[in-house]
Amino acid sequence: MTQSNERTLNSYEAHVQEYVDGTPQEVSGGVKDWIDRTLEGLPHEARIIEVGSAFGRDAQYIEAQGYKVDRTDATHGFVELLQSKGYQARDFNLITDSFNEQYDVVFADAVLLHFTREELELSVDKVRQALLPNGRFAFSLKQGEGERWSEDKLGAPRFFCYWTDEQITETLERVGFSDIAITTSEFGNNNPKWLHIVASK
Repeated sequence: MTQSNERTLNSYEAHVQEYVDGTPQEVSGGVKDWIDRTLEGLPHEARIIEVGSAFGRDAQYIEAQGYKVDRTDATHGFVELLQSKGYQARDFNLITDSFNEQYDVVFADAVLLHFTREELELSVDKVRQALLPNGRFAFSLKQGEGERWSEDKLGAPRFFCYWTDEQITETLERVGFSDIAITTSEFGNNNPKWLHIVASK
């Protein structure tokens, strides 16, 4: 794990409540459309793991559609928060930890945007290997060029790496994904667009 990722995780660890307070509490708009596409045609017994569950908003929406979600996060404070709400949740770092099982869906909202390009490619390959046949990897990034540190939202430094549609498509194809769908949505004025990706094995 790079220093940038470790520093970003430390910021989340120290500012769990600030993240909760600064994040929409309900799934809506582009995020809802993206999750619905991810689940389209998926049997309710499908095995789904969420990487980076935070306070559990997306998992709660997915379970409201009739599925079960394995909640995980690399920030222990979020795991404790989920457990305090009565959910089963566990520590899991996509960069350093291994999947011990295989899944129909690996879901990661606003997680891989904190990875360097090398970390992302290695993680995408790890996910592909953990997917069952015809499995799906749904994740989100911010559209743009380059990298930067930001103290927005948490008041503490977080690393962001920006991607174009072409760059992430090339990376996914290089790793072995063949069916890739990318949509964009906006969140607030003057903010980068979100890339919502569903890649099938």
